[in-house]
Amino acid sequence: MTNKNKIHVHDRVYLNVPDKNLVLELLDGYDNNGDYVDAWRIIDLNTSEEFDRNGSLHDLVTTASQMTCKASSHAVHDNYVEGREPDREYFFFKDIPLRVRMQYITSHALDLEHDFRVLNDGRDPVEVATKELNEMYNEQPCFYLDRQANQWRLDPDLGC
Repeated sequence: MTNKNKIHVHDRVYLNVPDKNLVLELLDGYDNNGDYVDAWRIIDLNTSEEFDRNGSLHDLVTTASQMTCKASSHAVHDNYVEGREPDREYFFFKDIPLRVRMQYITSHALDLEHDFRVLNDGRDPVEVATKELNEMYNEQPCFYLDRQANQWRLDPDLGC
């Protein structure tokens, strides 16, 4: 028989508090009493001190804010900062991972294969696709890693 009395930590956010290893955690599962737990908590991973537990992340953020403001002496948060997209680091086609380059080459080669068949062109679509992509995208860096989707993308706004 398996023990279903296990609480899983699904998400963990580390808080910057001097002399503490504080985290916000999302918990889900059954405790030792068999009660279902679905909550957020603030805990010091070094000491196991649990400072707050709540079903609402909104309420927990208030507690975390009070704890971190006390620790950093910045008690007033009245300076709204407009958010923006993170800076992107751009890469040449030759510098992105081989797996990603092969996906671009394969897609372009499949398009060329159709075109070559219609035009009665005997060239190798893989060879032509590889050559064209290397010529087009190694003049200036156009590729970036979308960190949220964890995917390499071509930035069409760069005019590559």
